Amino acid sequence: MPKSLLTAACGAVLVFAATAASAASPEFCRDYSRAAVNQVRAAMAHPRCDWRMDHNPTRWSTDWRAHFDWCRDVRREQAEDERLARRNTLDHCAR
Repeated sequence: MPKSLLTAACGAVLVFAATAASAASPEFCRDYSRAAVNQVRAAMAHPRCDWRMDHNPTRWSTDWRAHFDWCRDVRREQAEDERLARRNTLDHCAR
């Protein structure tokens, strides 16, 4: 095998391993998704929150699976940031 091909193959394996290692775990994502749907339902109970939900329809989806699949593709920190963004919006508009 040519050295450049071997180097590329090793690099691809390392990138895959690093990505897999940094992705949020299924257990975390189950909790994240449950909390996300609960936050969405809470926001839907407050009419003042409706306009905010239009700015990011994915963030405000009632689809548990959509939240779970997204969570599995990102780092845990990104999911925590997204949960905090929903919480901040809900806290602001539900007053």
